[in-house]
Formats: sequence, structure tokens, C-alpha cells
Amino acid sequence: MWIVRSLRKHKGTFKPILSNLGFLFQISGIFILPSIIYAFVVDEVRTATALLTTALIFMASGFLLNTLSEKKTLNMKQSSILLILYYTLAPLISSVSYLSLHIFEGNFLDQLLNSWFETSSAMSTTGLTLLEGVTMPRSMILARAMTEWGGGIGIIFILLSNFYPSRSLFHYGKVLGIEKVTSNYKKSFMTVLGIYIFYTLIFSGALILSGLDVFTGFQLTFTILSSTGLTIVNVMNLPLAVLVIITVMMLFSALSFSFHTKLVSSIFKRDWKDFASYISDWRRLAVKELLLYVLFLGFSTTIFAFLSRLDPYRAFFHIVDMSSSCGLNVVPFDKIGDAGKTFLTLVMLIGPCSFSVGGGIRMIRVYILGKALYESPKILLRGQRLRIKLEDEYLKASDFMIHLLIIILYIGISFFSAIVLCNYGYTFSDALVESVSAITTTGDSPKTLTPSLPWTPKILLGIQMLLGRIEIIPLLIALSPIKERPKS
Repeated sequence: MWIVRSLRKHKGTFKPILSNLGFLFQISGIFILPSIIYAFVVDEVRTATALLTTALIFMASGFLLNTLSEKKTLNMKQSSILLILYYTLAPLISSVSYLSLHIFEGNFLDQLLNSWFETSSAMSTTGLTLLEGVTMPRSMILARAMTEWGGGIGIIFILLSNFYPSRSLFHYGKVLGIEKVTSNYKKSFMTVLGIYIFYTLIFSGALILSGLDVFTGFQLTFTILSSTGLTIVNVMNLPLAVLVIITVMMLFSALSFSFHTKLVSSIFKRDWKDFASYISDWRRLAVKELLLYVLFLGFSTTIFAFLSRLDPYRAFFHIVDMSSSCGLNVVPFDKIGDAGKTFLTLVMLIGPCSFSVGGGIRMIRVYILGKALYESPKILLRGQRLRIKLEDEYLKASDFMIHLLIIILYIGISFFSAIVLCNYGYTFSDALVESVSAITTTGDSPKTLTPSLPWTPKILLGIQMLLGRIEIIPLLIALSPIKERPKS
């Protein structure tokens, strides 16, 4: 209702938002086209019709919004409203395919809620699903994988590269851990999109050469690079060579986009005769957060292997899986005990590096919090100011408070949701795993979720998945009655 009232009161303010929303809808429709083509190739005509209907709704509504609205650069508040609108409406439109195919049984509202849960999970790259045991058309599986890939890589970068003004984006980026990739964000989006297309082709090719069929190879790559993890096979049953490739993909999905830009740039622009210079570039890639993440993986693997009694490699695989927010649903929750579950919950909550496709608090905020705690005696006893240096700049007090607020919100929402879930057949440890898995967009569940799950936990988990994707703060900005300060 707040959106409707705001639209009436600030019609001119919302015109550029709706125009950009239209562009997003058009991109979403385009992402469905490969699945439609594949549906016709494998003779899944009914699925092709359902997907085509969804694509047409996206593109037609996008065209109308683009035509009837005003094309302008958005400020911070408008951009945040755009995020909320997109993640509210796009899952509903994507539900059309599920409703058309009657993927779920029950009355219309039950089907709509279950379909919304699935599309929210895909767009947020979470991977929680109600489809356990349900046979899906192969083209529908591909469509979901493409949605996950777009949600993890494309859509967020479209927002960042096209709709935030440079001044606001710079501030927003510092708060959310976003770094500059190139001189401007439009070029950044195209750079990252190109890099991940390159990764998709390379990793898919590697999986196919390792013995997987083409469809499974691409589906695994789409879901793992997007950190969704909803695969069509149990990866633990795959050969060791495939598991190694999957582990590398999960690590890649956990690392910063800027790392990938520097890595690919060093590969393609390298004079391979100059080996010493190449080694120097690799040292340049080893930034503080990456080194911290590597140390975190080693420490966490040791602790988790001790708590779970799993062998070191399997413990490492699960730690990478959870810390990258991939969530391959292969953790033996029934065997690792409450201590193992609690530790994995902490690993999920911390999450990957900043500016990556995964979700969670992220390593940079853990570093900031740890640094603040380390400096606290000097602050309290000597009255010194908090000085935390990130690369070449010191963190402002206001930015530190927002980082701290995000940490508190992640923890607070997770515990609140866990308490609610305890009323629906969960033990507290399982409820906490489920809740943290949703808000960190990990998607690894200690229970098998089914369409019979009551409405309240479905809605609660669905909202957490979407909140985890946008990182909470944009919702607070969008709902705030405070107007953004005009630029001088």
C-alpha cells in the first residue's frame, strides 16, 4: 500500500523508476528465450507455450513501462524502490509458467504461493525448493537455471551499472562492499557479464570433458556459478574430477567480481614470456579480504572436521559449499550433530567475499567488526577515534555504523525466524539452519520441504530469501520518509 500511496503523491518521481523497471522486465524476458528454443528442440511444446507466455508478459509490460515513463538516472532512494518493486513483481510474473503447467496441486492460492516460493528462490539464488520428488520438464529446469544465473550475475549488475548515479553509487558501494571494476559502472556490467559468460563456457566444457552430458554440464555450471546450488544430480555421487571442478566453481562464486576482472585481464593481456611479471600480478590479486577468506576456509575446515567427524576433504567441500552460499544440499545434517549444525550456521552467516554473487554478512564486515573490537581498548582508555583502513581510505564512522547495523539485522532476523519456525515442527538448531540458509541465500535445508508446508513458514522464508538478495538496507531506504539531499 505504501507503494500505491507514494505513486499517487509523487507521480513524477516514480516515472523514471517505472521506466527502469520496464527495462529490467525486458531483460528478464530475454533470459527466458534460450529455454523456449530448447523446449521446442526437445518437443516440450506445452512447456514452450508456458515459458513463451511468461516471456511475453515480461517484455510487453517492460515495453509499456519504458514507453510511457520517463528515462532518467535514479537517485539512491529511487534505486532502492526499484529493487523492491522488481523483487516483488518479477517472481509473481515468473510464477505464470508454474501455474500454466500445474506444477503444484491444490487450489489457486496454494499453487500461486508455491510457485512464488520457487521463483523467489530462483531469483534470489537461494535454492530452497518445494519440488523434491517432482518431475520437471527439462526445458523448465533450464529456465530455472537461467533465472538463477541471471539473478546471481545479471540482474543485480544491471541495477548497479545503469540506475545509480555515480556519486550515490560510490557511497552505496562502500557500504555494501562493492568495488569499482572499471572507470564507469555501465562498462563494469558489460565486463562482468562477459567474464561470467566466459566462465560458463569454460566450466561447462570442463564438466562435459569429465564425462557429464551437455545438459547436466550446463545446468550444474549455471546453478553453481550463481551460488544457487539446486542441481539435478547428487554431486557427491559424481567422479572425483567433477567434484574438483565443482569445488573450484564454488570458490570462484565466493570471490569478488573485481578479483575476476583482474584475473581475466591478467590472462588475456599477458605476455606469457614475461613469467616474473605474471607472478607479480598474482601477488596483486591476493588482496586482504581474499587472504582472510582463505584463512577462514582452513580454520573452519579444521573445526568442522573435528565436530562432525567427517574426513578432511569432505569437511572442506561442505565448508566451501556453505561459505560460498552455494547450498548443494549434500550436508549430512542427521550425522553431524547440533554442534556441527551450529558451526555450519555460523559459516553460512559469515558468507563469502564482498561484491560476489553469494549472500551473508560477508568477510569484509567480519574484518571490520574484528578490527573494531581489537581497537576498542584504545578507544575506551585513550579516547582515540576508530580508524579502520580499507585499501587506501579510512572507513567513516557513519559507514561503520551501517556495516554494524547490517550484521545486527542479519543475526536478529535469523533468530526471529528460527523462533517462528520452531512452531512448525523444527528443532531450534534445524530452525536456525533453515532461517540462516534463507537469508544468506544458501538454500541448504536440514528438512525436505514440501508443498504441504504451512503458509507462514513459506512466506517467512520467501521474504528472507529476497531480503538476503538485496541485503536489507535498500528496503529501509525505500521505506524511509526522508528525502535524499539534493546534489550541490
